[in-house]
Amino acid sequence: MHWDYPKAPPMNESPAPAAASFRRQLRSRISDFDALVQALTAWAMEAGVPRATMGSVVLILDELFANIVAHGYRNDPDGQVVVQAQVADGALQVTLADQAPAFDPVHAPEPDTTLSIEDRRIGGLGLLFVRRTADTLSRASPDPTQPQVGNVVRFSKKLRG
Repeated sequence: MHWDYPKAPPMNESPAPAAASFRRQLRSRISDFDALVQALTAWAMEAGVPRATMGSVVLILDELFANIVAHGYRNDPDGQVVVQAQVADGALQVTLADQAPAFDPVHAPEPDTTLSIEDRRIGGLGLLFVRRTADTLSRASPDPTQPQVGNVVRFSKKLRG
């Protein structure tokens, strides 16, 4: 898939002030991802997020969202996913929250990339990509009284021109 990033304003124009943060709640449907990216990209453009940063964020978000849909909700189209973003500390910080069974992408085992393709187990390369592309990646339980249900995954990408 390809997402078009809106063109930057001319150098003599300042971007319009952006909302302090971005928030969208959507269903666990891959078909809803494009609308999420369009809304997030428009918000990020107003917030002054560079194109290169946003490109990386969309790729990370794509992998994490697809994992929530396919593995967390097992393609149940009625699962809830909340995506939030803010610009802080020189980075675009993104949070995904769901109520799927608990999964920790930070501590999941990495695939053995030294093995030949034929000898590797299927899976894990997407999370490896996320770990190597995001500047930070963390997971927290959304409800400390029920740590086995739900996930909150946060990642950030530094603002680079």
